[in-house]
Amino acid sequence: MPAAAAEPEVGSPELFCQIRYASETRTLHQFATTDPYSAATADFDNRFRFRAVVLGSSGQVDHITLTVYELVKEAPPVIIHQVRYHAPFNMHNEIPALTGWNHVYANYLGRELRYGCALQSVQS
Repeated sequence: MPAAAAEPEVGSPELFCQIRYASETRTLHQFATTDPYSAATADFDNRFRFRAVVLGSSGQVDHITLTVYELVKEAPPVIIHQVRYHAPFNMHNEIPALTGWNHVYANYLGRELRYGCALQSVQS
């Protein structure tokens, strides 16, 4: 999982996402960056890819884009879910305060990926 470009300052917002597929649960962290290509991703069993892009400076988030791809053998990834959030953001610390729980289904066999995210301030 790629890390964010630079270590943020205290008080900067950080995105926390909890992603669930089958019996696996992962937590993804992403700080604000000006480079969308450095965004954190998580692959699940060669079936799904979750990507979180938090664009902005270290002290401010301009927007958040969350994307889920379906991974199919011998084919490029296909976007099956994408959502963008703009300010003002819900800054409650509990996951899924920002997004609610999202359920995304794959075309093949209807497999389900669930995720929820929260935007939190970095603590010292």
